[in-house]
Amino acid sequence: MNNSKLRLLYLYDLFKLYTSEEHPIKMPEIIDYLGDLNIQAERKSIYSDIEALKSWGLDILYSTSSPIGYFLSSSDFEMIEIKILIDAISSSEFLTKKKTTSLNQRLLTLLNKYDQEEVSKQILLSSKKFKNEQVYYTLDILQKAISTNMSIRFKYFDLIQNQERKYRRNAEFYSLIPYALLYENERYYCIGYSCKHDSFSHYRIDKMDAIELIDKTEKLRFNLQQYQATNFNMSIGQVETITLEVDESLISTVYDSFGQDIIIQKFANGIYTISLQTTSSLPFISWLLQFKTKIKVISPQSLVDEITLLLKDMLSYYTCN
Repeated sequence: MNNSKLRLLYLYDLFKLYTSEEHPIKMPEIIDYLGDLNIQAERKSIYSDIEALKSWGLDILYSTSSPIGYFLSSSDFEMIEIKILIDAISSSEFLTKKKTTSLNQRLLTLLNKYDQEEVSKQILLSSKKFKNEQVYYTLDILQKAISTNMSIRFKYFDLIQNQERKYRRNAEFYSLIPYALLYENERYYCIGYSCKHDSFSHYRIDKMDAIELIDKTEKLRFNLQQYQATNFNMSIGQVETITLEVDESLISTVYDSFGQDIIIQKFANGIYTISLQTTSSLPFISWLLQFKTKIKVISPQSLVDEITLLLKDMLSYYTCN
């Protein structure tokens, strides 16, 4: 390859990986760097190359105050942006440790070596990482099915003792038309339509196995935001209008759990009423009970009765001899 073209590529790497505002590089150091790569260059040609890189879009500046030298002022990603992405990947339980480490290392290459060292010191992986290395393959098949309007079939399992897989429905295949992939509560879900049950449902991707593409299909209209909003913590159940009385101290918690579009009205001193559309499922009931007497279900009566019966059963269980 032409020496001048190679020189431009090496200079690009030099500025991208080895310079920052705190670590500029002087002309003699640039010449030495290229010399170590068997690229001979004079100051005049390097000045010309730097101008070419600047014209191409690199934000190369020259600092006249200490420390003096050239440096890349900005890049595609700031250090804090890469850290946010790495923290999100590191805390994602559905990604294995092996895949997490691989993704993090590739993200680090987008930073200069000084920022790489700083971010690397702060990486902390979740202690609850899953061990299913097939997740990436499953995601790839699901994305292909969604983009090409294909139906799929798969087996679905739970982990039992010694992390063995116990397949549901006696290891029979599930059939589904995938509509969307959703990341929620540190889990990845596939939301799809089941012709057999004539309804939408969702499945954890890390529990799907033996996935296959089947046939082309027609899709119905589907509102992902509405589905997500009405399925509390991705639980399955009957969607109902639920009215709650909430202590003022929990208003922020309610917004965190249901979003800031819900309507909250003041009822009495320190008490507010909230109406929301969600599933009256066991996860929702568990969420309510953690706040003891600071949240009360007003309606529907069927949910009040269900909670009352659950509490009676628990009291009986813990007080029996």
